[in-house]
Amino acid sequence: MSMTDPFDISHPPTNLLKTIFSKDYCFQYDFITVVNVMRFVSFLVSVILLLNVNCIRYETRCKLVRELLKAGIPNDIFLGQWVCLAEKVSNRDTKAFVVSPSGKKSYGIFQIPSRWCREGKKGGECNVACESLLDDDIRDDTACAVTIFHREGFKYWTKWENRCKNDKMITTEIYKCPDLIHPRLSPELNSPSEVLRTKRKHSRVGMERS
Repeated sequence: MSMTDPFDISHPPTNLLKTIFSKDYCFQYDFITVVNVMRFVSFLVSVILLLNVNCIRYETRCKLVRELLKAGIPNDIFLGQWVCLAEKVSNRDTKAFVVSPSGKKSYGIFQIPSRWCREGKKGGECNVACESLLDDDIRDDTACAVTIFHREGFKYWTKWENRCKNDKMITTEIYKCPDLIHPRLSPELNSPSEVLRTKRKHSRVGMERS
């Protein structure tokens, strides 16, 4: 059965309305709409996957600890402070990118300001490209953050000053991570709780010096 073209001006208006609201026409219109919506959803999902393919948010502190150790952060009294810093400034998100109302840009898991990097190519005081601070390789982020720490201290990050300086809970928690459990305890440290208490004591001394 041939279908009348609803937009053929040779048909009278009455026939046009009948054709537009006919079941056959409505069915074809609905089918085309569904197909287009499905195509759009498929495209949207593909874009989201592409945007997130090289980005990582460390869901747990222990996962972040493992990567920090790989990146060269020593297992010392400040390890908990690095974990806290990453957690408070970026929610442990490697792709975090923030532009302040004044236009200041901060990049990556440690929210490194643009003064320390350069857009498009290596540069800044860390001699690193800003874009490289937004991928899942945190070695360059960590190296730059350590440079900032050596020059300015943790107090360079306002959120560390407000939310990490006096917080010993994270330091205590991370020493329960598998990568930080000591295989051999010294004679005077006869229980894991003693290890944690000693770590907390050392952390207090270190923070007083910083």
